[in-house]
Amino acid sequence: MSVKTKLGFIDVDKEEIINFKNGIPGFEHLKKFSLISRPDTEPVKWLVSLEDEDVALPVVDPWIIVENYSLTLSEEALAELDYPKENRVLVLAVVDLHSENVTVNLLAPVIINLDKAIGAQLILDDARYTTRYPIKARV
Repeated sequence: MSVKTKLGFIDVDKEEIINFKNGIPGFEHLKKFSLISRPDTEPVKWLVSLEDEDVALPVVDPWIIVENYSLTLSEEALAELDYPKENRVLVLAVVDLHSENVTVNLLAPVIINLDKAIGAQLILDDARYTTRYPIKARV
């Protein structure tokens, strides 16, 4: 199917639709997203809403920003993601391009169960990370 998004029209197969049962904080009413790669913005990818053409979140692999980034998923998080198999999750950090200094949210990563196309943005209980980690020229 062809969907109009903030990045223009994109073709999305059913298998490429990521379902966020609880939406994403700030966009709780939006449940269906797709992850889009664009050569002109790599390594930044785009988590685009398939329900609101004005919503597209820039995301990046957090290990590009912090080499030793780590997280532990709680039982509640695992349940929300429908218990993904080990190493079958994609972890992404949302980039804030609108602040004076470009930052990335390492405290609340977006986690995607790759086998079941279920996603969630989870808030970690980890004092090492912040919602506004400066990324400077790292990406």
